[in-house]
Amino acid sequence: MSNVTSVDFNDAAKDAGTGAVRGSIQSAVRKGAKGKTKGDKGDKKASGNDNGGAARAHYQLNETGVYYVGVTEDGEPAEPVFVCSPLKVEAKTRNSQSEEWGRLLTWTDADGHPHQWAAPAEMLVGDPREFVRQLAAGGVEMSAHRNTMQRLLAYIIQERIDTRARNVAVPGWHEGRYVLPNGESYGSGEERLVYQHSGGLQHHYAAVGSLDDWRRDVARRCQDNSRLVLAVSAMFAGPLLHFTGATGGGFHLVGGSSSGKSTALRVAASVVGPPEYAREWRSTANGLEGVAVLHNDATLILDELAQIDPKQAGDAAYLLANGNGKSRANRAGEARAAARWRVLILSAGEVGLAQHMAEVGKQARAGQSVRLADVPAEAEGGHGVFERLHDASDGAALSALLKDAAARTYGAPWPLWMGYLTQQDSPTLTAQLRESTDRFLATYVPEDASGEVRRVAERFAVVAFAGELASSCRHRITGWPKGEAARGVAACFQAWLQRRGGSGSADTDALLSRVRAFFEAHGESRLEPLRYGQEAPPVRDRAGFRRFDEVGVTEYMVLQEAFNRELCGGFDSRLAARALMEAGWLKPSGDGRPSQVVRIPGLGTVRLFIFDPRRVHDSAH
Repeated sequence: MSNVTSVDFNDAAKDAGTGAVRGSIQSAVRKGAKGKTKGDKGDKKASGNDNGGAARAHYQLNETGVYYVGVTEDGEPAEPVFVCSPLKVEAKTRNSQSEEWGRLLTWTDADGHPHQWAAPAEMLVGDPREFVRQLAAGGVEMSAHRNTMQRLLAYIIQERIDTRARNVAVPGWHEGRYVLPNGESYGSGEERLVYQHSGGLQHHYAAVGSLDDWRRDVARRCQDNSRLVLAVSAMFAGPLLHFTGATGGGFHLVGGSSSGKSTALRVAASVVGPPEYAREWRSTANGLEGVAVLHNDATLILDELAQIDPKQAGDAAYLLANGNGKSRANRAGEARAAARWRVLILSAGEVGLAQHMAEVGKQARAGQSVRLADVPAEAEGGHGVFERLHDASDGAALSALLKDAAARTYGAPWPLWMGYLTQQDSPTLTAQLRESTDRFLATYVPEDASGEVRRVAERFAVVAFAGELASSCRHRITGWPKGEAARGVAACFQAWLQRRGGSGSADTDALLSRVRAFFEAHGESRLEPLRYGQEAPPVRDRAGFRRFDEVGVTEYMVLQEAFNRELCGGFDSRLAARALMEAGWLKPSGDGRPSQVVRIPGLGTVRLFIFDPRRVHDSAH
């Protein structure tokens, strides 16, 4: 194909050369003789243009598809052969180090839905079947010709394109701009940003219906329903984690099968896209890593915690919240950079994380509980997650209305929200978030609260801020009145705190519970009565001794190995001893050590941990 566009042939010769002019004339002559071919329809683009009039095999792109134009035995262009439906190479992509090159491809499927894929160039060499398979899965229609794959790859590789775009390894925030998995981005910059990947993604970012529709049918029914307010606000909070400097973490709605917790997740998903945006825990921890990357700087929704192997549940919580993937090797065997992400998790299930892990005898540590905070799904209204029924007769009816609405109208809030965030001054937004968080902590967190409680409270505070900002920004996205998000999120925080059992350390509470359980079960059977000058009855599996103190109160005296292995199993024994002393359960020695040296008949002097049973068995402590 010629690139001659000048009307005057003398000018054209100066611009493109005499050969190009000759080729253009010859092409026009052929066109007049043969008539218009399939490949000449519409706006066409070719690779392998004519050079000096000599016919060459090349490709044409027009509104009907991509065509291969071969050369006849006479040296003339052959009839165009269909390769695939319209597929445009928009740009060549590469990262900021001018590595990881690829091609940005765009097309529209048979239903009229646009697609965009920044495909790595390495997928085009070697065995390209996976590359072609991904295009087919995305709705690119291809010829059944045996050479279609080779022609398709040749078209993409040979296409002359000067436009450049910069690819990123993960979606989310990059230099003040926000990149979605589907290739869209928010914010302005010198160069287009795209997320480059190997295909097969199910990102579910889409919009159906208007913002007014979503406000009327979904958001309005969330008002005065704290669990729904938390869920919706959490969706707006995902991109704000970037401004906190904190790692990820999330919330887990715990309740029965008819409590409405899955409805809350669907409502939350409607902020971004269809119900399919919500995923399930049903995968291994390794599988969750790819899902986490896809939701970087966003909110990941996971339903039915019970579906994940309880042996993996704790590790999965750590993996998602910490944002560090496993190091792997590339095709050359060299170490590849581990994946990184930051996600806010919104989860639901009939059991909490600790209970699920307990099914296989594993104990949830405080760090795991902090990363995924159990929020009771049942609110105070007596209708499951609902406190106010609005226009429904009961909780089941409201749940049905919300599920139907979330399937009919969704996704409209997200472009407005991200457009708004990317236009804000980052230092100002960060300062506002910090001020709001401090105010939330001062209002709702007890002064003597543990660090664990404060960490979780900060996460609730970010969600409250996000909900309020989404309600008060110029778009008035939620339609909620001022204070609605803050009140709803605060109610959920207080419910979490109550379910947790207070504002102390979860690890300390678990330790105290373990020690109390030991003495309740074995106080008589494994603690030998200490009677100086008398022969005591034999005790099986002796863990220590018991004696009367100077005022006639029984003391529990535990041997060191029993203390380390049984009372402190799963805990650091030194930290455990310190916590037990601070709780008043352990009687320290004169020099402040947690154990004391005691003379035992038949054993000599041994070091024992001496407990005050009055404190051990007092449930108030």
